[in-house]
Order: sequence, then C-alpha cells, then structure tokens
Amino acid sequence: MIVAYWNTQRASGLESSAEGPQSRCIWCCEQLLRWIHDTVRAHQAVPSLIFLSEVSQGGGPMAAFLSRVSGYQARYIPAGDRNNNPSPCSYIIMWREELNPRIEVVGASQKRPVLRVRVRGLTVGGVHIIANRQQAPDEIFGDIAELNQEQQPAVLLGDMNYPWEQLAGSAYQPGLSGEIKDLFDWTPVNPGLLATYGKQKKSGALKTETLDYLWRSSDVSRIEAIPPIPGYNQWRMIDHAPIAYRIHLNGEDEVMDEAAASASLRPRVEPRRRALRTS
Repeated sequence: MIVAYWNTQRASGLESSAEGPQSRCIWCCEQLLRWIHDTVRAHQAVPSLIFLSEVSQGGGPMAAFLSRVSGYQARYIPAGDRNNNPSPCSYIIMWREELNPRIEVVGASQKRPVLRVRVRGLTVGGVHIIANRQQAPDEIFGDIAELNQEQQPAVLLGDMNYPWEQLAGSAYQPGLSGEIKDLFDWTPVNPGLLATYGKQKKSGALKTETLDYLWRSSDVSRIEAIPPIPGYNQWRMIDHAPIAYRIHLNGEDEVMDEAAASASLRPRVEPRRRALRTS
C-alpha cells in the first residue's frame, strides 16, 4: 500500500483571481496526477491514500476535480480557524475507490485535526503539526499516543514542523525519537529526500529542512520511501515537497497486471489530544 502526503501551502485557490495562487494550484494538480501516472508505470502499483493539507482557498472545487481521476474518490475536510473560517490546516484526502476507508477526525479540537483512516489492516494518521518548534513535539507525541491505541499497525504521516535533524537530540539531552521509542516503540522513517521544505530568504539564500516524514508503529512489517518527485526543488512554487511510502503488510503483493495498470490511467467518464509526558 502506497500512502502519500503533500503540504501544498495554500496552492488550492481554484477560484482565486490572483494569478499566483491559481497558477500554483494548477501546477500542484498537474504534478499530483503526473506522479500517480509515473508511479503506476514505474512500480506497477497504484497509490492508495493521498493527503493534501493547506487547502483552505479552494478545497471543495479541488476535491471535486481530483474525484474525476479514474479509480479515485476525494473529500475536502475543512478545519476552522479562530474566526471559524476555513484554516490552512484543512485537508483533502484522496483514496482508491475499492478501499472503502473509514475516515474520522480524531480529538476534541477541530483546529488542527488529525485524520484517522482505517484501511485493510492499517491505520494511517494524516497530520499538519503546529508550526512552532517548542509546541510541535507535544503535538507529535499526543498524536502518536492516540494512534498507539489502535488494534492494528499504524503510521503517522505529514508535516511535522519539527526538523528531522533534531529528532535524535544530543549527548546531553534525549531527543524526541528516543522518548517516543521508549514509551511507544514507534520510530520515524526518512522520506528519502535531502529536504522537504525550502524557504527563500531576503538575502536570496535558500534555507531547506526535512520537516515532512512518517512515524511507524513496531508492527508495521516493512516500509520504504518512494519520493513522488525525486530531487524536488520547486520551492518558489510550493514550499514543501510531496512525500510517499510503500507499506508492506502481511506479505501482500500489490503488483498489478498490465491491463489493470492501463485501466487506472483512463479518465473517468462521468480538546487537542495531549498525553502525559514523563521526564
């Protein structure tokens, strides 16, 4: 099963009169559909779940557009900001029709929702963690504590807003990955890209970091990163890179025959969760 995530950073303004957001949205849709096409051709495997976040400017129309892709359905899940307007933490989730996923927003708070998706012996949590380096670890910790209660293998996928390079901590202070490993036996999995986030500074320099990745429970048997756009560097268009992972469960074989692969490319004809932490 292939799961993917992309923080499109307000690139969803389908109705926007501003050329910038509209151009970014069109570009994002083109890249997403091209990646699905290329994944089928290269791996004879179809992406099963795709999460898009930062879709506050046109999530409904964009979900309708993506639902036209053969074999897929898409759903817009808005999240409210402090004024009860659609916030940047809104999502679109896109899935293969035959999966019949159970999609729920978990936790009491709707401002930074975690999407819990149960499919075929796997629970996938899609998340957009708060963009605050001091608060992000608590949110990650709480989301994993939530998913750790699942009775099947689980992963947490998304924009963690906490640099991969800081997960290990230092010789003087344990890192977040060690704490989560000790308490829950979950581990992070690198997305297979040098960076997933890029920011152009006023000086013209480009700062890049790995902020988007996946955490896995110990009973996920095998997993590998499949970067949807290898070597992504379009930081001026959308400041995050898309990430994806192939998750193997119970030795399942997702290789498709040639007829199935070709058919999948044809167009369609018609309170914040918080766990107690120990020091």
